[in-house]
Formats: sequence, C-alpha cells, structure tokens
Amino acid sequence: MNEPVTSPAPPQRILLATDLSSRCDRAVDRAVQLARQWQATLHVVHVLAAGNEDSWPTMPAPSWRHAPTTAAVAERQLRRDLGDDAAGLVLHVIEGDPAATLLDTATRERCELIVLGAGETLAHGTLGHVTEFLLRRSPASLLVVRERPHGAYAHVLVGTDFTVESRHGLTAAAGWFPAARLALMHVLDIPYKSLWLDAGHGEELARMEMATMQSFLADTPLPDEVRAQVLSLVEHGHPEVLLREYVVEKEADLVVISAFRRGLAFHLLVGGTSRRIVPAIPTDVLLVRAPA
Repeated sequence: MNEPVTSPAPPQRILLATDLSSRCDRAVDRAVQLARQWQATLHVVHVLAAGNEDSWPTMPAPSWRHAPTTAAVAERQLRRDLGDDAAGLVLHVIEGDPAATLLDTATRERCELIVLGAGETLAHGTLGHVTEFLLRRSPASLLVVRERPHGAYAHVLVGTDFTVESRHGLTAAAGWFPAARLALMHVLDIPYKSLWLDAGHGEELARMEMATMQSFLADTPLPDEVRAQVLSLVEHGHPEVLLREYVVEKEADLVVISAFRRGLAFHLLVGGTSRRIVPAIPTDVLLVRAPA
C-alpha cells in the first residue's frame, strides 16, 4: 500500500518586521492572518536606531510624569495597533542595525518565515538594504507583502527552474496554502531566440519543455488530487516579466519562488533572478528557502 503524500508543514514560528509606519500595515495584517491560519507563534520585531533615545525636558516635571523609554513607547504602539491580535504574541523592541538585528532575532527564535512590508523594496524597482540582506543571508523563508489581505491566499503562482529547490517551493506552496489554486510556470530566457530558432524548431523545443514540466510535476511528491489541478505553463522571455504579466492578468495574489543558501559566486551568476523578480511583481512574493 502506498503511503500518503505529505507536504512540508507550514511555519510554526513567524517573525514580523515593522518600523511602525503605515507602509507596514499590510504586512502586519498578513502576518496575523497567517499566524491564525497556521496556529503559529508570531514574533513582532521593531528595531530602534542606535542612540535614538528620546530626550525629555530637564525642567521639573509634573508628579504624574514618568518618562517612558523609546522601547516602551514602541511596544505601546505595537499593542495598540494590533489590538485584540496582541494576545499571545511575542514582542521584541531592540536597538541595533535593522537588517542584522532581524536576522539575529529570527535565528535565535528559530523562526521559519520572515514577513516584511514592500515599502522598503520599491525604490526605483530595486531591493532595499534590509530585503537584499535577508534575501542573501536569511536561513528562513521570506514573505514580502504588497497587497492588503482579504482572507487566505486564493491563487498562487509558483515559478520553477526544475531544480530541487524549486520542487521544494512547489510542495511548500501546496502544503502551506492547501485551499489555493496553483499555477506552475517555467520561463526559458533564450537570447536572440528569433535569430536561431525557426518555427519548426521552436515548436519542438516547446514540446520538449512541456514534457520536462510534466516529468517534473510527476516526480514531485504531491497528493494526486493536488497534482491533477496544477496549471502547467511553459513560456519564453524574462522571468520577472512573464510572472508579472500572469499576476496582472489572472489576479494571482501570491508568487512563490525558491532559493537555497549558497555562496557569493551563486548570487553573482544565478541569484540575480530572485533580485529581479521580487521588486517586479505587483503582489506578494514568497521566497521559500529550501532546507540545507
């Protein structure tokens, strides 16, 4: 008898990064929604700039004044913003460098997913410092939130390059979001394709790619009913462009891509794809970190 197929379990420890500004509101709402859906512990982290403690007047203060620290003010705002959702949360208000502090906290608390808002990533279509740092170094998966949540994710687009890492991304998407429609897209970027592929060879290449896609899907450990419903797509062009066009036209609310912690050479040669995709996609993007 065949054993039932099990997908990777959803994260049980989530870290939410917030600077307390309005640009993080959507990330806060999404992190709370996911923590509830997965019954996960939610660590909320606000990083204070070093040496930025408020200075209170030195004149005699009223008897009722007990000057709060900056950390206390930040924690009070976090609890006020979260309201009833603050019960059971773990709040961290820490002084230090934002990127390094987030990574240190996620590692110390063994968080499997880091959630942050997209405001920091959209300067001229490039990644901001914190997102870039976490994309390169975090052992945890990374969710960049752009859209206001309206319930659980309903339509998930998974990008694949047929690697082991992208297979893990597909199984994670199926396991983390079991009620969502899944689309699987492979994009082959062929420079000057029209100059060296005539119509006949182009059709043959398309058939070969689709056969590879079907083989990849068949070899991925998914429940049969899930595998049968995955929409398979093979396209030619730039990955960030094709993924973006699908999201805009089909209204997918999450794009899933995969990555493994590799050395600098990998990031220089291959890792640039993720760095292009994350700022180009107009909806939420989940970078699933494959296990070592």
